[in-house]
Amino acid sequence: MNQSNMKKSIFLSGLFFLMFNLVGFAQELPAKPSPFRLYNNLSQAMPEFISSVEAKQLERRLQAFDDSTGNQIVVIIIDDLLGYEDWEYATEIGQKWGVGQEDKDNGIVFLIKPTGGQGERKTFISIGQGLEGAIPDALTGQIVDYEAIPYFKEGRFYDGINQAVTVLMDLSNGEYGAEEYAENAGGGNGGLWFAGIFVIFWLFAVLYARKNGHTGGTGGSGGTFYGGGFSSYGGGSSSSGGSLGGGSFGGGGACGRW
Repeated sequence: MNQSNMKKSIFLSGLFFLMFNLVGFAQELPAKPSPFRLYNNLSQAMPEFISSVEAKQLERRLQAFDDSTGNQIVVIIIDDLLGYEDWEYATEIGQKWGVGQEDKDNGIVFLIKPTGGQGERKTFISIGQGLEGAIPDALTGQIVDYEAIPYFKEGRFYDGINQAVTVLMDLSNGEYGAEEYAENAGGGNGGLWFAGIFVIFWLFAVLYARKNGHTGGTGGSGGTFYGGGFSSYGGGSSSSGGSLGGGSFGGGGACGRW
């Protein structure tokens, strides 16, 4: 084999390897259902995730909310994240399916992966950019941990979805504000209690750093622990507009595991 053919062979092999890995890393997301539904159980492992009666009730409720407010909540049950991070899967589905209104960015994707062992079962709520003021990431984390995860741990999936959806509807519709919910989340003053603990911890960290001559700021990401499980905020960003007439998702939201 001459040098020219060898270079061509190496190039083609490298190109094939790259294409193979790209295809294997992130698979194609599910197509938008036709006719479009707001509750979508795509799980093959748990086809009876909730009963057929409960599924119909949930679909009617989500549809009525969509019709009356224009805000759209889509619930999706899956077995596998297909190589995506949870926030990325939810965000990309919101874009690909066109969840919410394009001019208002008022869609919400409630993603649930109930398969796997302890800590591998996940849920992520992705908030459209137009609703992030009413439902910020920290608040979404409380909804996941206080409204959904406790029920999911008991196998009461419909109750967990229904409870979380109720709060999402009320907040997005202005029934009460983020501060009011945070003060009462977790059956008491959970939001204020956590905020107080965080402030105390932060003050101790600052005083310790100054005492030891450290002037650099503190940073980081990751999760916040509440009552029900582990919740992490945000995760990334996706700035492309809605692809099928829907709203834009910025990657905000919160994840929970059980």
